[in-house]
Amino acid sequence: MKKLLRPVYYRLPPEICYGPLFSRTLALLRESEKWDEGRIIEYQVNQLRAVLRHAAKNVPYYRKLFRQTGFDPERVRDLSDIRSLPLLDKETVRANTQDLLADNIKSRDRFYHTTGGTMGKPLGFYNLRHSGGRERAFMFMQWSRVGFAPGHLRAMLRGWTVRDSRHWRYEVSERAYVFSNFHMTVENAARYARVMREKKIPFLHSYPSAVIDFARHLKDLGLEPPRFQAVLASSENLYPGQREFIESFYGARLFSWYGHSENLILAGECEVSSHYHIFPEYGVTELLGEDGSPAEREDEMGEMVGTTLDNFAMPLIRYRTDDWAMIGPSSCACGRPHKLLKTTRGRWHQEMLVGKFDNLISVTALNVHSDVFDRVHQIQFYQRERGKVQLRIKSKPDYTERDTRRILQAMNEKMGDTMEISLSFMDEIPLSPRGKFRLIVQELDIPRIHSDEAQAQTRS
Repeated sequence: MKKLLRPVYYRLPPEICYGPLFSRTLALLRESEKWDEGRIIEYQVNQLRAVLRHAAKNVPYYRKLFRQTGFDPERVRDLSDIRSLPLLDKETVRANTQDLLADNIKSRDRFYHTTGGTMGKPLGFYNLRHSGGRERAFMFMQWSRVGFAPGHLRAMLRGWTVRDSRHWRYEVSERAYVFSNFHMTVENAARYARVMREKKIPFLHSYPSAVIDFARHLKDLGLEPPRFQAVLASSENLYPGQREFIESFYGARLFSWYGHSENLILAGECEVSSHYHIFPEYGVTELLGEDGSPAEREDEMGEMVGTTLDNFAMPLIRYRTDDWAMIGPSSCACGRPHKLLKTTRGRWHQEMLVGKFDNLISVTALNVHSDVFDRVHQIQFYQRERGKVQLRIKSKPDYTERDTRRILQAMNEKMGDTMEISLSFMDEIPLSPRGKFRLIVQELDIPRIHSDEAQAQTRS
């Protein structure tokens, strides 16, 4: 019944099929666009105080921490008041996952997801079960800056695997045509472009590396690209020259944004510049210099530290993202009183595996958000031959053969028809000669993923 009704359900208006949080959040964001700085700060402080009260009462980790530090949520009058609390890092989350869960939220009312992590160490989080509607509202709101509306079509070249011979299909839940970037051969790129033109799809939603790989194939074929209203690209760092190349080749604005699986900080580009507006309704964002003091001056770099304003299932307070950003100017021509960032530097680089058809597979697309790596300390992809990859695993003591089967199944579902996958178990995963961890280690040359115009993308 679910399979039969799904296509009908997702053709209902977005306000219905995406749930009540979607419409409520979208209404809030449309209203808060008119707020001045004082009203925004008032909203943030009220939401923050509610999260802190909840944490003090219902979250074991924070009950203990607040007692030890003498922190009282009732005394919070300013966003800076939380600076008296210690920073929360990933290792602390790993060691205290159960104690970070609110004991008044039932298990059926939360969902679990993971981030693979560029250090190869999977990390799991919980959020409220219906929080996806809120997230979608934020995404749609920022895309509206380049003309997107909830009813518009997208071409998604973004981590979807489509196994039929076409390698594309219409996905009703996304209201988008999804194209498999795991099968980006010359022939398929030409087919994808033809479908995008025939369907008159106005927006391309992808990763920078996949957008450029798509362009590489079309240029080699001498084909004109589909004409898009905008290219929506995120999840990877943009390198010098890539924005200019993408906008020149596709004849469309590149719109980028910063976000992460922990759902604490969201910043999207402005319609009048490429600076990023931090969404104040999404979370509390701090930028801290290397010495831990607040970064406040324009062009100063700081690590992004986030605090939730809505995740009552597993509230993360002053969480270190390990991502960095450069502070932007104090004001914007658009008039929004939001904090601005000039650039962001996330953890996901444009590293690629090479499939058996010389297709490039972005490691970003291989990020698995389920629990298949929960009994794994660390992973690393090692490739010596096209079409073959070894997944190195440092396992935890409770790892079993069932975990092996589930990992292989997850990887094969992603890229099994273009890549032969094997597992190798190691006591320690080796570092580079410079002592750094690399998520992908390759001993082969890979095709360039950009033309000469898209300069300076390097693999570290």
